[in-house]
Amino acid sequence: MPGVTHPQARKAMEKRIAEWKKNEARYQSEPETAEGRKELMARAIAAEKKRDVSLAAYHNFELASAAVQIAIVLASAEVITGVAALVWASCGLGLVGIAFCAIGLFWPTAVHLF
Repeated sequence: MPGVTHPQARKAMEKRIAEWKKNEARYQSEPETAEGRKELMARAIAAEKKRDVSLAAYHNFELASAAVQIAIVLASAEVITGVAALVWASCGLGLVGIAFCAIGLFWPTAVHLF
């Protein structure tokens, strides 16, 4: 403000600059409403972690669903053909499906296949 010589104009400009600095500080961090840049970044990071865990659980549930569906098909094929090996394969895939369901439920990030 070197060109401002009038005292009232200088005072008004200093007041305006102080308000702008106050707003800038509020935009950076506003703990009362949790809407400042720092608080929003913390919330965004927490939401990303939750999203990643949910996506990992989803993939495990998809694998579990596929294994159980194939186990059902193999069990149905055994009923038609009478081949006992299909029962064992069906039981094995059923256990794999149960295992992936448990992994998705309790430890969703333990297995990374995708």
